[in-house]
Amino acid sequence: MKSLTHFALVLLATALPAFAQKKTVVQSTNYPLHYFAERLATDAFELNYIVDPEVDPAFWKPGKSDVGAFQKADLILRNGADYEKWIKRVSLKTSPQVDTSKAFSAKFIKTKGKEHRHGDGTVHSHAGTAFTTWIDLSQAAMQAEAIAARFKQAQPDAAAKIDENLAALLADLSELDGRLKAFGKAWGEKPLVASHPIYQYFARAYGLKIEGIEWEPEMEIKDSDLAGLKAILAKHPATWMIWEDAPSEANIAAVAKLGLKSVVFAPCANRPAEGDWLAVMKANVERLEAMLKM
Repeated sequence: MKSLTHFALVLLATALPAFAQKKTVVQSTNYPLHYFAERLATDAFELNYIVDPEVDPAFWKPGKSDVGAFQKADLILRNGADYEKWIKRVSLKTSPQVDTSKAFSAKFIKTKGKEHRHGDGTVHSHAGTAFTTWIDLSQAAMQAEAIAARFKQAQPDAAAKIDENLAALLADLSELDGRLKAFGKAWGEKPLVASHPIYQYFARAYGLKIEGIEWEPEMEIKDSDLAGLKAILAKHPATWMIWEDAPSEANIAAVAKLGLKSVVFAPCANRPAEGDWLAVMKANVERLEAMLKM
């Protein structure tokens, strides 16, 4: 009997560590949230990002297996602000979902827009709630804090390390936020035009006057497109155009004929070809700062 009891205790002792090491499975609905999770998580988490890299995550349509992966997740990191259109069409439990923009939802910006086609063939509209929340870096910080709070609930033993990781991430965000505020102050009242209507929170945070149109960096610009831009410039005399990604040489030349220089400020909603989200943001800020010297 004694040997059986001893054997049972040995089995229990070996099973307990395995139970204690169960990881929290996390799915993120866009790349900025996945990046924040990477910065915050410990080995107690399994981080997943399955959004098609060729699609804007805000308009992604997950397949059956993708939905199944989200249904199995312990935590689902959502951007909020009506970003994840697909979630309304599938069955997901509410409890795993982390609405990372909930803390500032009272300050959401409402927008107008018409349907337009992307280079991948998808057609959509930006009308409704502006959802590119994270390019106001103070809002990005609040989204990171929301993730950290749920991570600590999921893995209390990792709380101290998560807090340490959060402090480092917030420091990085604060440094870039400060540089963007300095840029906004130095830029002043000079108008800007943007190739896409996604810069509402960015403009509000940094005191910029941005008029957005609905172009794609790689699109073929037609005379009717240029006529529309000319009409905007007549009332909003910008000399710089912000693109969400590198425009074609033909498009740079086309807007140059209207007196517009081009600069890229990429929101980095999806995983970049090189580097990570913070590297993309740093490059964005550096390009803006360079504008002050031109």
